[in-house]
Amino acid sequence: MSAIHSLSDVTRLLRRRLWLVVVLTALGSALSVAFALSRPKVFEATAVIQIETPQVSAAASPQVAATDARLRLQLIEQRLMARDNVVALIEKHDLFTQHADWPLDEKVFRLRSATRITPITVRTEGYSPIPPTPSGLSVTVSLDDPQKAAALANDLVGSVIEQNRERRLETVRETLDFFTAEEVRVNSEITALEARIVEFKRANTDALPESTAALRGELSSLREALLTIEREIVTLETRSDRQRPEVYARQTGQLNEQRALVTGRIAEIEAALAAAPRVERELAALTRDLTRLQDQLGTITRARAEAEMASMLEARQQQERFEILETAVPPEQPVSASRRKIALAGGVASLIAALGLVLTLEILNPKLRTASQLRDELDIIPVVTIPVVRLPHERRARALRLAGAVIAAILMLPLLFRLVQDRLPGLRLPVPN
Repeated sequence: MSAIHSLSDVTRLLRRRLWLVVVLTALGSALSVAFALSRPKVFEATAVIQIETPQVSAAASPQVAATDARLRLQLIEQRLMARDNVVALIEKHDLFTQHADWPLDEKVFRLRSATRITPITVRTEGYSPIPPTPSGLSVTVSLDDPQKAAALANDLVGSVIEQNRERRLETVRETLDFFTAEEVRVNSEITALEARIVEFKRANTDALPESTAALRGELSSLREALLTIEREIVTLETRSDRQRPEVYARQTGQLNEQRALVTGRIAEIEAALAAAPRVERELAALTRDLTRLQDQLGTITRARAEAEMASMLEARQQQERFEILETAVPPEQPVSASRRKIALAGGVASLIAALGLVLTLEILNPKLRTASQLRDELDIIPVVTIPVVRLPHERRARALRLAGAVIAAILMLPLLFRLVQDRLPGLRLPVPN
């Protein structure tokens, strides 16, 4: 059973519960205003960096470490958002001075949350598995002070440019140092290997590939000479009875000495020829190592020359560099939600909630208060209608409730006005001299 059937019922309901609607709406509006005034204003300042392409083609200096710009930006962002650097920025710009009771970790977290470093990319037509290279970078800082927000954004932009330049110079310098050290190392290895090859050739002169042909010819001649000596010895022995003993002994001794010399030389040549394959393999291995080191030295020398060129180009800023496209200026308007809109929305919501509460109470506790309601609900036509007669104590209770609501509203007005003055210093009244 509901006691609301017409617009007049709604009017009587609102008139009967007007004090509750007014109190709830006023209370909700006051809380909405307090909440709106407690919300800090947030100002955003943005600075933009343009990534300029190299003025010298990469083909002219291929050894320039063309590090991925996205990776460099990530490394720079990590360095900027490092705890020590964030603490230094807080101290430099006197941030969060109104919150001196905050712990340092809370301030670091707030500043990291208030800072955004976003790469700017240009969309290309079609699909590409490789992400587009950033063409710029935006640094946005959100603070409650527009001057500090702009100063901090410009400071971060300067740090980004400086760290990018230092990063590239450090990379080029490390590359040049690496190739210079490698050139020294390979040169020393080549010198040591050349000395080893010379010593190896000197120790195996007879077994070298270029000596084997001569050794074989010499071996053939020595074998013929050995046969001749053997014949002479045999001839001498057959004629020994015709010669004097001392002459025979002398000639025999000379031939034996010659045979021993030839035999020894033949043994040396045969040993050298037997060792020739092994010597040839070892010499080929040493030669291959020397050729490999020389090729490596040539590659390193070219790379070092390219690294020197890259270092010179970086020093003259002819490579990819960051330039400030837009500096951050103090914003004039906050980006946070309008306090007026928040307060107005809270007031409207309070009014709707108050009306909803009144309607709910009426539905939960329906009563028949008029003749028309009695006729509609029970189909009974009343004969006499007795008006509501309020007793004195009821009138006093109603008056007390109304007075209490008025007094509460009057007491809340100074508090609300004081809160407005604290949040909006421009509304403070001038103090007379």
